[in-house]
Amino acid sequence: MIGSVQVLRISAALATIAALASQSAFAAQAGKCLSAAEAESVAVSALPDALSSAQRACAPHLPAQSALRNASERIAQVYRPAADKAWPRAGRAFLSAVELPLPEGTSPDVMRPLLVATISALVEQEIKPQDCGTVNEFYSALEPLPPENIARLLIAFMKLGDRERAPGKGKTSPFTICESPKP
Repeated sequence: MIGSVQVLRISAALATIAALASQSAFAAQAGKCLSAAEAESVAVSALPDALSSAQRACAPHLPAQSALRNASERIAQVYRPAADKAWPRAGRAFLSAVELPLPEGTSPDVMRPLLVATISALVEQEIKPQDCGTVNEFYSALEPLPPENIARLLIAFMKLGDRERAPGKGKTSPFTICESPKP
């Protein structure tokens, strides 16, 4: 059975660059944060690659009729166009939130292949065969939602994960999401 901590970790992976949290070369800059809208654009940009990776990791462990195994068309027709549309904002947001030794004025497009590879590797590494049924249920429940709503939900999971961590423990998300003004 997949635990709530694993759900948060998988959600963070689907939301994007959770792998970067564990890679010192991509440490987040102190004081930099992304707005919720910027973080959501990063998540939308990551969805097709994260889902394709989850699909590859779980295909041998799921029934042929499972939602995740049959997601290729939806990934191509819904998630990929949404990711392409969100990428300009997501790329700028990502570059503003991480410290990388890149020349000033570097196009975010330079980072996209690296992010895709990182997301793919992380998702395939994090999902264990025994988790695939739950991952499929998670995907099946979210599948009818537009990518933007899924991203909003994943960012909410990331925020919860950061709030629920024990004092002194590292944060679970790869970047800081700016605090929203309290109503």
